[in-house]
Amino acid sequence: MKFSIAATLLSLFAHSVAADEVIGLHGSGTTNPSKCYWHLMDLMQTQTKLPVKMTYRGIGSSTGQAEFIGNGTLSDNDFASGDIPLTADNYAALPANSVIHLPIMLGAISFFHSVPTGESQLNLTPCVLAKIFKREITDWTSSEIKELNPNLQLSSSLPITVARRVLGSSSTASITAYLQNACPDVWPEELVGSTIDWPEGTEECEGSAAMTECIVSKEGTIGYIDSGHGHAEGLQEIELRNADNVYINSKEAIANGGVTAAALNAGFPDSLDADFSSVNLLNQPGENTWPIVAMTYIYVRKDLTFIPNPAAQTLLKTFLKQLYADEFIPICETDFGFVRVTGDLRNMSLAAIDSLVVSSDAPEWIIETDTLSRVGQGNYVISTKRDSYSEVEQNDAVGDIAALSALIAELEAKVESMQGTIAELSETTMTHTHSDETGAVEADAEYLDIESGDDTQVKTALALASVSFILWMATIIGVLVKYTLHV
Repeated sequence: MKFSIAATLLSLFAHSVAADEVIGLHGSGTTNPSKCYWHLMDLMQTQTKLPVKMTYRGIGSSTGQAEFIGNGTLSDNDFASGDIPLTADNYAALPANSVIHLPIMLGAISFFHSVPTGESQLNLTPCVLAKIFKREITDWTSSEIKELNPNLQLSSSLPITVARRVLGSSSTASITAYLQNACPDVWPEELVGSTIDWPEGTEECEGSAAMTECIVSKEGTIGYIDSGHGHAEGLQEIELRNADNVYINSKEAIANGGVTAAALNAGFPDSLDADFSSVNLLNQPGENTWPIVAMTYIYVRKDLTFIPNPAAQTLLKTFLKQLYADEFIPICETDFGFVRVTGDLRNMSLAAIDSLVVSSDAPEWIIETDTLSRVGQGNYVISTKRDSYSEVEQNDAVGDIAALSALIAELEAKVESMQGTIAELSETTMTHTHSDETGAVEADAEYLDIESGDDTQVKTALALASVSFILWMATIIGVLVKYTLHV
């Protein structure tokens, strides 16, 4: 046992690291899982003894792929990520079997809107969506939309604003491929891809955050975004008709296994270093299956020795393994709306990570969960025993946020109740005011009516003041929640 500990300590401390040397690891690609990656990177940077700098640029899948391909031999980034596989052409441009696709997690891409529907859901078919995004249907009062939504009540004409991504977006690739698959008569093949020639009159929105802003800033806007982002921002989702002709939203689909179901017959290759371009997760059958499912991949070269720092080579392997770890991946599911990869795909991925080639002098990083005396203080240890004060404070705030959210819901219920009371009081006030046929008010009745009417009006005024106070409180609490979460 003593020999084992001594050997481990020797391994951990054997590599001398200059005090000012920073171990850097940098990736880029799709914006959809960016919060998940950033969260893990923050944890790893906090929990390491040596100075580590890990970054991920959310710039879109296609741009991430371009930076990963680089000059064909050397990448511009250490790894890339996308919600679409490398195209057949991009894969062929690289040395044969030199890269792997790591399937990390599944996500739903969905359509969100800012139509004032009240409590009614907004149903759309693939073909109606196709006509909307081609600008053939330009108003929410269209007969084709009304036919699908008989309960939709709009007071007047409401123009449709179409929000769409710019640059190379995997979300654009997914929704255009879906529209062509589900409604080929309306959406042609030339309008499929991560970048397409959009019809005139569409709004450009760069990145997921900008897409959210596009949707909420103008009433009557429709756009697309991964469902985790959309629901986290409180956006209204379209009820989409799936391949089994069932109207469903992504939350329902995820809860009923409808995202995982899309991967059952997607056609994944037998080897992770093969061409993934023919994998298809769109419009798969099943009552609860979500029709627009994207697999988030990380693209990585099998030989990592192009990364100059040997410690960064093995740090990348550790980062990739953590994305499959039971201790971490649930955060990506509960907080960001993804579904983890399981079974054979997960096992193949972990084996592929182990097989990545690193320099002979690259140190091995270990994860300390239970206290490892002396070993845990080694240079290449990521220790859960380390933390930062800001991280602790933010974690402590989670419970407070849950309580504040519950309070907001309670206040909103009180507002609804008081609005009913106000309506009743107003009706009472009206019934207490009367006059005879000549417009004269009888003296005795007048005294009683004034007294009763004044009392009712006072109650109404107090009720209105209470509603105003509650609404202000709900607003303040909402601002506090956003400030605490730094959003």
